Amino acid sequence: MEKRKLGYVALEKPIRHGWFREVVITRKVERYRYKAAILEVFAKMQTCHWGKTKADAQEQWDEATRGFYIHRNLPTLSKRQFNKLSQKAQGLCTPFQFRHEKSHKLITRFYVRIPKGVYKIKFSRAYVTHSRIVDPEIESELDWIDSQLLKPGFYEAEQVLNRYHWDHKFDNYLRFKKENKQVKEKLRNLKHYSADQLIKEDVSWEIN
Repeated sequence: MEKRKLGYVALEKPIRHGWFREVVITRKVERYRYKAAILEVFAKMQTCHWGKTKADAQEQWDEATRGFYIHRNLPTLSKRQFNKLSQKAQGLCTPFQFRHEKSHKLITRFYVRIPKGVYKIKFSRAYVTHSRIVDPEIESELDWIDSQLLKPGFYEAEQVLNRYHWDHKFDNYLRFKKENKQVKEKLRNLKHYSADQLIKEDVSWEIN
């Protein structure tokens, strides 16, 4: 908390730091009477993805597209973001559903329906404009705390308190559930084989 309170200081000269693949609003937005709703929705979007090179930035963009964070070439909104919009802005959003790759839960997100002329997708240079203020005393204390966590028993206790720690047992459960589903599907497909094929074991049992 104390480290966060220190804040940042502006650099005298910005430093080049990679590229952004981003969505930007154009001047044509002024033509539309619901301009305020368009800008309100746009303010909720994650409009850019960073990469060290243009190829890296494009890769991050493509990864977001595969995860449905970008749909129809526009960033999508979560339920929480959608609920914070005004009624007019919500009228520009359409819900769609997909299953999460790992948990297989059905997730709802919202893609935005705005005229193509009011936005464009482009690469732009990224710069570091501010630097974090560093307090040597706080950094020294944090290093001491990290050294204590390396002692036997402390690391395990810290992992229990870590809310973002991934449970590998749950990961194994999902893998078992997937393999079990595939085995059941193979068993159901046995009815498509003749008795002679089953006796000769002329059946594919490969599990993906």
